[in-house]
Amino acid sequence: MSSKKPKFSKKKRMAIFAVITIIGISYAFFNSQINSGYNKGVKTWNFDSYQNGTTPQGFADASTDLKPLWVVKSESSAPSLPNVLAKISTNDTVDYHLQLIPDSPNVDTENVTMSFKIVSGEHAKSAGMILRFIDDKHYFVLMADSAQNKLSLCKNTPEFLICNYDKSITIAPGEWHTMKALVSSQGIAGYLDGQLIIRANDHNYLMGQDGMWTKKDTVAYFDNIRIEY
Repeated sequence: MSSKKPKFSKKKRMAIFAVITIIGISYAFFNSQINSGYNKGVKTWNFDSYQNGTTPQGFADASTDLKPLWVVKSESSAPSLPNVLAKISTNDTVDYHLQLIPDSPNVDTENVTMSFKIVSGEHAKSAGMILRFIDDKHYFVLMADSAQNKLSLCKNTPEFLICNYDKSITIAPGEWHTMKALVSSQGIAGYLDGQLIIRANDHNYLMGQDGMWTKKDTVAYFDNIRIEY
């Protein structure tokens, strides 16, 4: 009497298990975002109380740039009138300009939002949000590129900026956009203008500070920064 063959082959069982695992990880990740509460504290910055043309106290010390390239600027289109924090034009050869948020919480779970506008740039038109900053060699950046119309989650290492997560989406230069990152021990979710674009289960650099980021000669404005943690 011949024995019955199993209903599913080993390969099929492994494929089903992999799908169930991925679904479970994704559910756990977003469930952790929803239920995390972010009720320990809230910090906000809108730059409206600072004098035009100055660098806000604390921000100059938290920049990786060697000269004051981040200044308060009056901007009639600002989401929060009258001022924005502007990354101004420069002729240097630095690839990336970083501006940390002074006293931003060094935590592993947070909800970070900001408004930004990419104004111009000859060699690049990219701006974004620094996450999990440890030092200028180790951090994540949620990057909006209006020249290539894509949103990317990139990991900076001592050797390279590695962008493992890219999604095509229209990012109009000269217009304000809203960027949001939900960060937890499970990974990072990136939103643009209220739409979930990137979901990354990444366990590198599990804790760090937040900030703003631009590439090469990009001129960009930032406003309405909010960190819930």
